Amino acid sequence: MLFDLLHLHRVKPWDVHLAELLTGLMGEMRGRGYIDFSVSGTALLTSAVLLRMKSELVLKMEEPPKPPPERPTDYVPPPLAFPIRYQSTTTSLEEVLKGILEVLKAERLLPVGTSQLVSRTPAVFEQGDDWLVKIEEEMKAFYNRLMKETVRDRSLSFLKLLGDGDAVQAVRMFIMLLFLAFEGKVGLNQLDEFGDIEIEMRKDGSAVSD
Repeated sequence: MLFDLLHLHRVKPWDVHLAELLTGLMGEMRGRGYIDFSVSGTALLTSAVLLRMKSELVLKMEEPPKPPPERPTDYVPPPLAFPIRYQSTTTSLEEVLKGILEVLKAERLLPVGTSQLVSRTPAVFEQGDDWLVKIEEEMKAFYNRLMKETVRDRSLSFLKLLGDGDAVQAVRMFIMLLFLAFEGKVGLNQLDEFGDIEIEMRKDGSAVSD
């Protein structure tokens, strides 16, 4: 065992009695009348490896138990069946507005004063009920505005379109952009992770050139 370094990892360190093995090796050398330094060096190396393995096992046993992993607290909405059509989804307006508010706030698209907006969402939903009823009219008006402000070979800016608008207006505009993008009337692009959203007008799936 003292001379088989290749298979030393298969040995249980605490089952090896080094003192007895080394004593027997020294007795064998004395009986032969000379010291084999090659054999002695190999035995010394093996002994050092076994002692290190024992010390590692001792330190490993003294490690405190690891705490259980924390469960994520983020809300994950249930998956929607494909194809996803906004007319047939069961997601409530409250869930949509909450999700969009969190995204816009995380990406710094909302003013600093909207940090308490989530706690005031009931008022936002009351305002959104009437707006949702006439959303088709609002989308037509918003689309006409986009067409008027479109400049050839240039994209529109979400932040410039929002201007001094509040968080409710930002959410409404973002919802309408999602619907228009789903219908293929606009294309949305965000170059930076926390940057502005570029809006490209489309016609029959291709960009509008004039």
